[in-house]
Amino acid sequence: MSSNKNSKNFVAVIDQDKIEPEIARETVINYDPLNRAGKEGGFYIDENEELHIDDDDVMEAHKMAANKYPYDGAVKIVQLDFEEGEKVHQFGENSFRLYGLPSLDKNHIIGILGENGIGKSTALDILSGKIKPNLGDFENPPGWKELKKHFRGTELQTHFEQLSADDLKTAYKPQQVEQIPKVFDGKVKDLLKNNQERIEIEEISKRLDVEKLLDRKISELSGGELQRVAIVSTLLKDADLYIFDEPSSFLDVKQRLNLGREIRKLSTDYNKKVIVVEHDLATLDLIADHVHIFHGEPGNYGKVTNKFTSKDGINQYLDGHIPTHNLKIRTEPIKFDRSKRKQVENKKTIFKYPELQKNFGENKFELETNSGELHEEEIMAIFGENGLGKTVFAKMLAGALKPDNLELDLDISIGYKPQYLEPRNETVYEAIAKHTNPESKKFETRLAEPLDLESLYENNVDDLSGGELQKVAVAITLSQKADLYLLDEPSAFLDVEARINLGKTIKRFARKTEKPVMIVDHDLLLLDYLADTGTVFKGEPGIKGENTRPYKIGKALNQFLEKLDITYRKDPETGRPRANKPNSQKDKEQQRNKEYYEK
Repeated sequence: MSSNKNSKNFVAVIDQDKIEPEIARETVINYDPLNRAGKEGGFYIDENEELHIDDDDVMEAHKMAANKYPYDGAVKIVQLDFEEGEKVHQFGENSFRLYGLPSLDKNHIIGILGENGIGKSTALDILSGKIKPNLGDFENPPGWKELKKHFRGTELQTHFEQLSADDLKTAYKPQQVEQIPKVFDGKVKDLLKNNQERIEIEEISKRLDVEKLLDRKISELSGGELQRVAIVSTLLKDADLYIFDEPSSFLDVKQRLNLGREIRKLSTDYNKKVIVVEHDLATLDLIADHVHIFHGEPGNYGKVTNKFTSKDGINQYLDGHIPTHNLKIRTEPIKFDRSKRKQVENKKTIFKYPELQKNFGENKFELETNSGELHEEEIMAIFGENGLGKTVFAKMLAGALKPDNLELDLDISIGYKPQYLEPRNETVYEAIAKHTNPESKKFETRLAEPLDLESLYENNVDDLSGGELQKVAVAITLSQKADLYLLDEPSAFLDVEARINLGKTIKRFARKTEKPVMIVDHDLLLLDYLADTGTVFKGEPGIKGENTRPYKIGKALNQFLEKLDITYRKDPETGRPRANKPNSQKDKEQQRNKEYYEK
């Protein structure tokens, strides 16, 4: 059964470079069913000699007219996302429905890409055995015999036979690692010993930068440290299926690359089945061999495409058009064109920050930072590995931590969003109302609408997902009256669409208000899109850190990656950054040219 929403909606995709007006008049326009019937709304040639049709007027019958144009791919009629197919699971009457499941393959790592609320977690719960699929019959769910018959002849047949026999062991790295201290209160090494089944703790801990954490209490760890411990804990288990749900959150670029190598070993060296859900496209591209795209309507239904190669899956997802399904999952593509930078250095200086020093004691972390300044509208990115003092720097500027070398008497006010967020027992509306009027036109247009907050107003903050909590925290921070805004890891747990909306929102906010914004984040794609300038943190993680003076963003990105000895190329189709394999021809070429981040 399919819903009425979008069930018959089509859009026209026109490549104007392939359109010759006279040929279009003789073919597409002449054979248009609306034009032939003398009605309005058909294809037409505008004053610029381009072929057009309004989206609202496109119907399936226009396919015949489009097919009359002699050049392949010039005019296509594509169906918009709609609900149809065989249900795998439905939670109840008028509740979320999932159509299809990702495949599993011992020889290839499967990546999952899609918006939040579209069924990714439901699919993982089914494949791991947490949820028994009901095939849409939530009142009289089928037994294992019927389920095995349903999946017979598919890639998942053996998997469900194992589930039915209780003969499948799953190792699951959860999304919200900040919940771990609520269920385990001992030391890191004790947690890892509980899960050690496959490899030595010391061996994997060293490779994933956990070695120095072994004697620390779980409750003392930062988000990035908890993430690495959770990954190591998952890798230690001897399982048939390994699931990693958003493993890159809070990890720096170097740690993400190390993570990718370790996860790949599960498939290449140990022949395990592996699924990875990831919103950082560079990390997903590195880890996954194949990608399934989840699409649909968040909160209502989700569908799963066939598997694609990692490159093709990510690029089709960004384009919003899946040719093999003749389907548009969004009306506009996601583009990463690097827009012209603002000449912010010519703007009025808003804030000059001095050299700062912070020493946490003998044999503990020490930070020394350079001075710098921010101008009207300027967006400054703060780069660096974890453990080099980025958050310490942010806290000193925000007044949450006192520097050792001086009394930082700021004559400006700073709006600060911390790295880790504490849920509270109140509604989203009540949380926002403490800082601004949620119904004011300014808040609605600048923050609530682009961040899609209004649908969350009645929800309790305690019940929000990690991504929803981030959006609320960013909105509350930017709604405060301040001279400078400082956002620490605002992209954590956000899906690709939400990251793009976040980037556009922050950029419009800075340009509209003429207020500077400083951003600590590890998503290079987001920072390149957003930032005008950048400062790079260097040193020895956990021991000593320092930063550079601010540079233009291109130079800052290049300096950051040069220190890590990592090169990124630009995908020619989408403009997105892709990590080069070490010592590949492209890697060597960029290193020779000192172009660590391809422009």
